[in-house]
Amino acid sequence: MIKKCNIFVIIYFFTKNLIMRKILVPFTILLLILSSCKTLKPDQKTYDGKHEWRAAWIATVNNIDWPSKPGLSSEQQQEELIEYLDLFKGMNFNAIVLQIRPTADAFYKSKREPWSIYLTGDQKVAPSPFYDPLEFAIKEAHKRGMELHAWLNPYRVSQDTTNLVDISPDHIYNKRPDIFVKHGKKLYFDPAYPETREFLVDVIEDLVVDYDLDGIHFDDYFYPNSDFEDSISFSLHNRGYAQEDKMAWRRENVDMVIEMLRDRIKSLKPYVKFGISPYAVWRNLREDPRGSDTKSYGYTNYDHLHADILLWMEKGWLDYVLPQLYFNIGYENADFNVLAKWWQDYNAGTPVYGGLGTYRLDKNAKIEAWQSADEIRQQANILRSMKAYQGVCYFSARNFKDNRLDINNTMYELYPNPALVPPLKGFPIATLASPNNVKIESSNEETRIVWQKPTTIEGDVHATKYHVIYRFSKNTKPNFKRGSAIIALTGEDSYLLETEANKNFDYYVSALDRLYNESKPIKATW
Repeated sequence: MIKKCNIFVIIYFFTKNLIMRKILVPFTILLLILSSCKTLKPDQKTYDGKHEWRAAWIATVNNIDWPSKPGLSSEQQQEELIEYLDLFKGMNFNAIVLQIRPTADAFYKSKREPWSIYLTGDQKVAPSPFYDPLEFAIKEAHKRGMELHAWLNPYRVSQDTTNLVDISPDHIYNKRPDIFVKHGKKLYFDPAYPETREFLVDVIEDLVVDYDLDGIHFDDYFYPNSDFEDSISFSLHNRGYAQEDKMAWRRENVDMVIEMLRDRIKSLKPYVKFGISPYAVWRNLREDPRGSDTKSYGYTNYDHLHADILLWMEKGWLDYVLPQLYFNIGYENADFNVLAKWWQDYNAGTPVYGGLGTYRLDKNAKIEAWQSADEIRQQANILRSMKAYQGVCYFSARNFKDNRLDINNTMYELYPNPALVPPLKGFPIATLASPNNVKIESSNEETRIVWQKPTTIEGDVHATKYHVIYRFSKNTKPNFKRGSAIIALTGEDSYLLETEANKNFDYYVSALDRLYNESKPIKATW
């Protein structure tokens, strides 16, 4: 244990009235000192206010978040997306996780898959007038100093098998129906086929090569459940597994594609992050001594989704893991605190973000904890105190658009200032060139901080991507470790001071590369 103490030193030296000279005085002093100590566990940390990943999922499947419905005009789609980006920027978020392949269809101009049915309402129809939604989203996110992670579902193809006639004739399902399986009302790729793995890896390669992405992101849906009908693929591609080991075979099918994806991404653009957001429970303690002390007996990553997330972390295949901690503090079957600690204890050095479920907030919720946004505030602060966690992601965006249970006010309280994305393990650290000619200019009733980017080589991962604006009281020594000193994080080449620039303040500007390595800040001159 580490003691962080505020010691009140009470010294009694040779006072005339000192009547307890042997034991009572020193013992009293010791008690006073110890009572002022705050105990910090080895796995705890103090939040520095400057580095934290703050993200939101924007879901497109079933038009959960965006667009609000299929078939909107391109201008309406763009306006809705910008509304979300501005909302999250205003709450000092620094990342968006945008679902761009919900059902083996695309929110981008794909070489291999049709347009998403949730975009235009018809997989054969492109946005009109034409634009590339992913390209647009990346540009607008980066302009606001925000990362954009492309969120894909690997195997899901259709939410309703009664509507398969609506799948585009060019879809791979209509070319290779043998590698797909119906499960309930849904249609999936069968993960066992080599063609499935190769196709998925090629889809990811197209994205990584063609777009200026910050990350590739998968959610928790791999196999839909343990009753998946894959007897044919098992007979063809069992790789020597016996029938009684079929569950291990399924897990290996997924293991192979995760490793392939990791290798392909890093061979193309090593700086693109590869992360997965699994269900909160890997396994229960009842099934495995390494499992969490939970009672999620009917649904786990390992036994039902056949996703051995623990193995992937141990192998170092992931740049981050984002468990969906969608349970309240004190919930008997899956306590938030129990799960948060499990991912801290078993991440094998993989950076962890926490997924928090704002969608559960409801004034009429059966569980009282979800009747107030304070549950989310408590959860975010708990994760801030845990060493392995580097930030959070909220599901989902519409909850903030609707300001469910005044959740936005909770965000303003949690995030009063912008923050930088924390550096992730394994990514290059660099000393950047600082911006040049940093100055404050007033014209046309506007006051702006302007600067010039240093010259960099095209394609350099350490080229300037964003800038940070600091503000300090005039003639005070600047402390650039203080998150409260940051007033802006921007992807643009100047910054508009919202109110008349106050000459009682000093302003500084630093440069960031796409990995959030920071240059020395430069003081702006008037």
